[in-house]
Amino acid sequence: MAPSVGPFRCCKPGRPLSEFVDFFWSYHRYAPPHARERLLPTAAGELVFSLDANGRARCGVSGARSQSVVLDTSTPFSVIAVHFKPGGAFRFFGVPGTALRDQSVALDVLWGRDAASVRDRLWERDSDGTRFKVLEEALLTAARGCFDRHPAVRYALDVFDRSGGARPVGDVMPRIGLSSRRFGELFRSEVGLSPKAFCRIRRFNEVLRRIEALTDVDWADLAVSCGYFDQAHFNHDFHACAGLTPSAYLRGRLSRSHVVASGA
Repeated sequence: MAPSVGPFRCCKPGRPLSEFVDFFWSYHRYAPPHARERLLPTAAGELVFSLDANGRARCGVSGARSQSVVLDTSTPFSVIAVHFKPGGAFRFFGVPGTALRDQSVALDVLWGRDAASVRDRLWERDSDGTRFKVLEEALLTAARGCFDRHPAVRYALDVFDRSGGARPVGDVMPRIGLSSRRFGELFRSEVGLSPKAFCRIRRFNEVLRRIEALTDVDWADLAVSCGYFDQAHFNHDFHACAGLTPSAYLRGRLSRSHVVASGA
């Protein structure tokens, strides 16, 4: 896929990275009118290189998140990043996914001096295409030729994704040939979340997908169609994931996963 036009650009990698990476993306000179944004959880990790208006460069890794996080957007900045698929980040950073759950870790902690080398080469390039190439090369180097995933985790992620997070975890157990305990260990190590927590976030994101183009929502009907027991359970889960109510989300929504933070 070719990079899109405008300040936001994205590009999907080829194999073997496409098994682990959803897309590379960039946004140049992001300067919104609000001081803070709430980033909603997607159950996927991200590798982020940022450059602020004063030329200060930072790089870090965010693991799979089970709840929202508030970002400082009070000053302009540029970003080049890798958005991983669920369970895709673990192969590149030498630690299990659980070590990064709900965490943001400086890249030099994980990659040592290679982090600064990649950061410098990235910002020295003069186009997004060449910068995405730097990211691709860095990930291939970090993987050291190892691109395997446990088939039980791959299968479960596919089932959970196709059901929008509504498929019970117990439904996958007869097909994978592992004990519940062993499967849970493998899943948490690769994905960073338990199977139950992953399905919760996946179902939450299915809700966001369905209402992306809507301004008026029948929340009770949506709750049932997405597999929630009732609207009360839906409201509780939505607030736990997003940190705000469904109606507040609609009022402050900037994109599917970004919302203007209250008081911004």
